[in-house]
Amino acid sequence: MYIIFAYFAEKIFMNYNHSKIEPLFTFYLENGFNHSLQKIADTIKITKKTLFNRYFSKINLELCVVDYWEIKSNERIKQRMEFTNNAVEKLIMFLFELQYCKNNESFLFQKKKEFFLEKFIQNSPHITLLESIFKMGIKEELFRFDSDTKVFAYFFLFNTLFLLLSDNLIYTEFISFLFDPILTEKGKAVFKDIDIEQIFKKN
Repeated sequence: MYIIFAYFAEKIFMNYNHSKIEPLFTFYLENGFNHSLQKIADTIKITKKTLFNRYFSKINLELCVVDYWEIKSNERIKQRMEFTNNAVEKLIMFLFELQYCKNNESFLFQKKKEFFLEKFIQNSPHITLLESIFKMGIKEELFRFDSDTKVFAYFFLFNTLFLLLSDNLIYTEFISFLFDPILTEKGKAVFKDIDIEQIFKKN
């Protein structure tokens, strides 16, 4: 039953209308997820029937909103990456963005964590972006992998979400823990030159 539902939900939420979900995204960003469909529909001034016809269920609506939030988050990461020189710096910008999300978009960050841990989100935009950074790092001879890059992407994201559940800051020791398994000697030299504490002060 769970497998059937997860497959059905994924097929729906990957095809939602971005222009129509923007007011829903704003609602959840400001008010959190503990609201009925009727309350949500009344607030954004549509009928509950229209809301249900578009998203089929409350959980699917939430999946769509979280997916849309991740897309917007990735856009911010890519903007920050324009000022980076290599994959190590890009990966640090990814972590900085997650810290920003925890501190400024807490409702959506929390829901993302719940879905991720419950395995509703199998191919999230964040995972896809992490894989692209890892592959870039391999080409630049900064990263090396003993396992599949997607497996490590899940490890990387899971541990970061878990840490930020209890803290608002990502510390140097934690970043070293994430980076050490994949850094080459060249990567270690690049990493050493970055002022981690300055970047990850509370945002």
